[in-house]
Amino acid sequence: MGRDMLRGMTEVVRSRQFGRVAVVELHRPQVRHAMNTDLLDALIAALRNAARAAGTDAVVVTGSDGCFSSGADVSEDIDRGAARARMGRFATLYELVATCPLPTVAAISGWCIGGGAELASACDLRVGTPSASIRFPGAAYGVPAGAARLPLLVGLSDGKDLLMTARTVGAEEAYRMGFLNRLVAEEQLLGESAALAVVMASNPGAITQKRALDEVNGVSERLYAENRALRRWQSEAKGLMG
Repeated sequence: MGRDMLRGMTEVVRSRQFGRVAVVELHRPQVRHAMNTDLLDALIAALRNAARAAGTDAVVVTGSDGCFSSGADVSEDIDRGAARARMGRFATLYELVATCPLPTVAAISGWCIGGGAELASACDLRVGTPSASIRFPGAAYGVPAGAARLPLLVGLSDGKDLLMTARTVGAEEAYRMGFLNRLVAEEQLLGESAALAVVMASNPGAITQKRALDEVNGVSERLYAENRALRRWQSEAKGLMG
């Protein structure tokens, strides 16, 4: 893969180059990479930069210090207007990743919860370690999230199980369900994720296949419908506050 080269850093998102693979890393370890407004802004900017970088063929999204993301930062001090704006950022993030013109891989260890699980679902493939812990807690809070992508990954029955119970599943079960495409040792996570991204990027028809699969399965329409529902829920109901 070549030497790991640091490309840029913000306080909450770190971007680096692993050969021709851009690695975008969430970095708020003190709160398990909970997504506040600043992190969302930095993550969106980093992913946009990676997608248009001349030396980048694929993107890996991960979290630092053995954790992917604990989801939305419900401790963020924001008012209702800022909460609506933040939900818009989540919608933008999911759209950006799902429609990325490059192959994308989520490299998952530790917590992958809520918005973190949604981010992982938006990637093309997911690699996890034995410590990975997946949860879609929307039903516990009334958040209408998850239905656009998760059933396409695990099937309708398991999708209902995860979304309607809001239970946590470990790495082995997530792998059996099909949420995780690969299960690897902790020390192999980044290398295996980057290698998988390279394999996809090396095929000249990979993005054509990605677009065809998404079109046949109505991914864009499902995604936009869910994001509209999220924005409406945040505006009209109690919403997800800080």
